[in-house]
Amino acid sequence: MRLGMTPPIEVAGMRSAIELAIRAESLGYTDVWSAEVGGTDGFTPLAALAARTEKVRLGVALAPVYTRPPALTAMSAASIQALSDGRFVLGIGVSSPAIVEGWMGRTIERPVEYVREYVHVLREALAGRKVSFEGETLHADGFRLQIEPGAPVPIHLGALGPRMCRLAGAVADGVLFFLMTPEGCREALEHVAAGAREAGRDPADLEAFVRLPTAVDEPEDLVRFMGRRLLTGYAMTPAYNASLARQGFESQASGIVEAWTAGERDRATEQFDDAMFDDLFVHGDAAACRARIEAYREAGITTPVVMPISVAGSIEERAERVTAAIEALAPAATG
Repeated sequence: MRLGMTPPIEVAGMRSAIELAIRAESLGYTDVWSAEVGGTDGFTPLAALAARTEKVRLGVALAPVYTRPPALTAMSAASIQALSDGRFVLGIGVSSPAIVEGWMGRTIERPVEYVREYVHVLREALAGRKVSFEGETLHADGFRLQIEPGAPVPIHLGALGPRMCRLAGAVADGVLFFLMTPEGCREALEHVAAGAREAGRDPADLEAFVRLPTAVDEPEDLVRFMGRRLLTGYAMTPAYNASLARQGFESQASGIVEAWTAGERDRATEQFDDAMFDDLFVHGDAAACRARIEAYREAGITTPVVMPISVAGSIEERAERVTAAIEALAPAATG
């Protein structure tokens, strides 16, 4: 069984997070998946890890398609694949309007069709072919990758809604989820499977990934307070808000948007109630966290990925606590 972790760079600092990811390999973790929001990019930590690990699979979840042309993404993916001797997986996705349109000054338009064409260009480029493509949403003329990856690069697609899930089933090697309950994953995977079958593919050949914000043996009240603040930032974005509503949190989702739009950030966070939090955030002692991770496996997830979080006051103590959490949840600790 696969179990991954995300280097807790924002929690523990870059160097401590990288050292912890290296240690994860010896603890039995099969995967290390980086994240990309507004701190480090998704590829740089993996380059460091590629040089200092031997077996663990390295993935980025996810590289936003609107902030990187597919040729640039192909260059980064081929570089990490060559450095890691074939252990790299590329995760791509739309990201959010706040990041793409606000921070980066780009525009999100026709996301499903754009991602479909993006994957096509990526596959052509990573196969070493000269790419000349004129699609409905994407243009590329004459690009040829000037590095040999050494192995095919699997492409996983970040998806939330039914259309993007079906697209993942049709064109990707796997699907990436976040902010989903086990039952939400199960229902989303039905759309992925439908897309695969419509494309003449076997759904069993596709991988399913979910990143799980996880706090082990942290003070419960503080975890709830800080965790709700973290997740509310996602929940007020259109795609995640719609996903939460589909998972049965209609009133909370609408309440978050209403309060956030009114500029009442604290009230928006309060809409993320305890029941909703418990469904979406893995927390408690190690046994409770392992049981929750197993619930995702039972829902069809093949690669749960722990995103360790600590609410300690200093970066040194946070580094110690996330290290303890990764050790407590490690396959080597449970046999």
